[in-house]
Amino acid sequence: MDRQARMKILAKQFGDMKKNPDMKAFFPDKNNPFIWHVSYKGPKDSPFEGGIYHCEINLKQYPDNPVTLQLLHDNGSYHIHESLCIVGLTQLGGQWTPGTSIETIISSLSILMDVPEGRNGIGYIVQTNKEHIALANAKSQRFVCSKCGVDHMTVFK
Repeated sequence: MDRQARMKILAKQFGDMKKNPDMKAFFPDKNNPFIWHVSYKGPKDSPFEGGIYHCEINLKQYPDNPVTLQLLHDNGSYHIHESLCIVGLTQLGGQWTPGTSIETIISSLSILMDVPEGRNGIGYIVQTNKEHIALANAKSQRFVCSKCGVDHMTVFK
């Protein structure tokens, strides 16, 4: 797919995400539209509820190929500053479909935070405890990204 077609798809995806009250996308480098930062709310009815989590997504090959993504602060579920490999959402496994929206990827990332058993991928924290999750949740609400400047104290207000 050429750059112009990819840009058109990304513009639509960005517009669609603006309508979702549980996530916000940002551009840490205005000259690189293929790197996005996304802040998203933790899944409801879980130890992550109330937390705000922040990831970086590399969309250079999207939608033809899976995205690469990493979490940028302690979250209690995923390792930070490491590429996550999640079956069907990123580069692990052969289940990628080009129709997978960025919004779906982020929603799935959020939901999978609270799936402690049988997670299939690379980058999960194998054993977490409730105290660590609660601390990470509280800290997530005060996170300020040094790359894109988003402040979790105000992002969803």
